[in-house]
Amino acid sequence: MEDLSSLLKKELTKKGASIIGFADLSDIPLDKRNEMPYGISIAVALNPHIILGIKNGPTQEYYGEYNKVNEHLDNLVKYAGKILNDYGYKAILKTTTEVVVESNSYSTILPHKTVATRAGMGWIGKCALLVTKEYGSAIRLSSVLTDAPLKVGTPINESQCGSCCACKLACPGNAPLGENWNVNKHRESFFNAYNCRKAAREKAAKVGINSTICGKCIEACPWTRKYLDRHK
Repeated sequence: MEDLSSLLKKELTKKGASIIGFADLSDIPLDKRNEMPYGISIAVALNPHIILGIKNGPTQEYYGEYNKVNEHLDNLVKYAGKILNDYGYKAILKTTTEVVVESNSYSTILPHKTVATRAGMGWIGKCALLVTKEYGSAIRLSSVLTDAPLKVGTPINESQCGSCCACKLACPGNAPLGENWNVNKHRESFFNAYNCRKAAREKAAKVGINSTICGKCIEACPWTRKYLDRHK
C-alpha cells in the first residue's frame, strides 16, 4: 500500500506542484505552528518566459502570473487538506486568505519559507526569498500544517549564496544588506523589508499596478538564471 507521503507528492505533482516537501516543525514554538508537529511545503514555479521580462521591474504579465500562481497554490493546499482529512488527519490550510502579514514588520507568524527550509527544499537568499536549486527564487510558496506523520526532509540551516550579491546589486531599494542567512538570524539582520516594500510599490505604480510587487531580485539570482536558461 502506498504511504501517505508518497501519495501526497504524487497527487500534488499531478495537480501542478513543482516541489513538495515535508517538515518536522518540532523546533518551532507551538503557538506559531498551531500546535501541529508537521508541515507540508508546496512550491509552484513561475513562468520562465515571464520572469525573463522583469529585468527592469514588474510587468502586467508578471502581475497576472503572480496572482494566477497564488490562486493555484490555494487550490493545491485545499487539495492536500482534503487528502489528509480523508485519511483521518487534521490540516490547517495556510492559504492567501488565512495568512496575515503583520503591518509593523511585514512578516507572518510562520512564513511559508520557514516550512520550506525545514523541509529541505532550499535556503533563504540575501533577498530574503527562498532559493531552490531547481528554480532559484522564481517560485511561489504555500503551506499546510498537520498532525499526519510524514517522511520529513533534512532541514537546511545555512545559506548557499556564498559571496554572490546579484540580488543586492539588482535591488532598487537597497533592501538586501549583503549578509548570508542562517537559521539563527533574524531577517532584520540581513534584509530591510521596509525598503523592499517602498521600492516595490514605486516600481509597480510606474506600470499601473496597485500592489507591492517587483521581482528584480528574482530575475537576477544565478540560480533563477539556470532555470531560465533551460527554457530559452
